[in-house]
Amino acid sequence: MSVGVGITCGGDHWTANQIRAVEELGYDSFWTGEHIIYHRPILEAITTLTYAAALTSRISIGPATLLLPLRHPTMVAKQLSSLDVLSNGRLILTVGVGGDYPREFAACHVPLNERGRRATEAIEIMRKYWSGERFDYAGKIFQLEDVDMLPKPVQPGGPPIWVSGRQDAPMRRAAILGDGWHPYMYTAKRCRESFSKVKAMAQEAGRTLPENYAFACFIYLSLYDDVAEARRRGVAELKYRYNQEFDHLVDKYCAYGPPQRVAEYLTQYIEAGVNYMILAPIMPPDDREAHLERLATHVLPLLKSMEPGRVI
Repeated sequence: MSVGVGITCGGDHWTANQIRAVEELGYDSFWTGEHIIYHRPILEAITTLTYAAALTSRISIGPATLLLPLRHPTMVAKQLSSLDVLSNGRLILTVGVGGDYPREFAACHVPLNERGRRATEAIEIMRKYWSGERFDYAGKIFQLEDVDMLPKPVQPGGPPIWVSGRQDAPMRRAAILGDGWHPYMYTAKRCRESFSKVKAMAQEAGRTLPENYAFACFIYLSLYDDVAEARRRGVAELKYRYNQEFDHLVDKYCAYGPPQRVAEYLTQYIEAGVNYMILAPIMPPDDREAHLERLATHVLPLLKSMEPGRVI
């Protein structure tokens, strides 16, 4: 299995040419972030992905990550099945429970303590809708009677669902219900440990993960020749994105420096078993195409040539 490599806009507004460049430069996918209420400007994910689908024809598109508990599963199943049809089966879905910004849960009238249960039930409900068959559902949160949904997604059974997170609960959700596990803010070592844990959880539940199961990771990178400048830009960008200090964390969670240094950092993840990378480049808004081209020229070929380490 070769390594998939995608680029995320992080919920920022990218121009049509910048989005097209992701496809033209040979990346595999375009992603966007997700928050409804947040401390910084961020676009809504499904709207952004619909725009990206219309601008591209080959690459996959997906949210990294959709905060599933904030949406009713009937509505989000309809939106995502429609997007899969309109993109001709190019949608990949990563879902998480959020909770790091309680104001948005309050604004959406969703209790924080229900978010895990809501996510689990929503995954089950979406898959039932995407079968095209009529069904009933009796959950702790959601109850549905005699419902169905057409048209079905282009992808049989619906878009693949990768579960995102950092703790044991989402790992278990990924192991039992997911088509992939997608951590973020993980070192390569922690990725390797979590992949083995997900595989073991699946086996305990009586499931053998398929060969094409995604072991993904979301990674920031700051591609500048001067290491000090690259690090400084990384700290500033992550502080802006997460509204917290990052000087003590950037060395763990961001690839920074010239191409060779960035490539060496990223190859550790592939050796740890990552078979799909969602990269978040840190770059000036008016210079995105040049940054993406440099990354595609000097780093992407190495990543694509590698075989992911075996998950045991």
